[in-house]
Amino acid sequence: MTDKPEDEESKVLKGMFEEIMKMIQQKQIRIETIIQKATEQNIISQDSFNRIHLALDEYGKKKQWT
Repeated sequence: MTDKPEDEESKVLKGMFEEIMKMIQQKQIRIETIIQKATEQNIISQDSFNRIHLALDEYGKKKQWT
């Protein structure tokens, strides 16, 4: 069975999210910088921003940051 395009996209996004979290934890980059650059360069759409925000919110709750 082949993955649906959205399933493949989810896998890619999850992998990217994990790499970004490693970089943030190692203090190599700040999340504010990532969001600012992506917004300035119109890299992310509003839908993508909302998905990122939701993922970060859920991760923060899991880690009891919020």
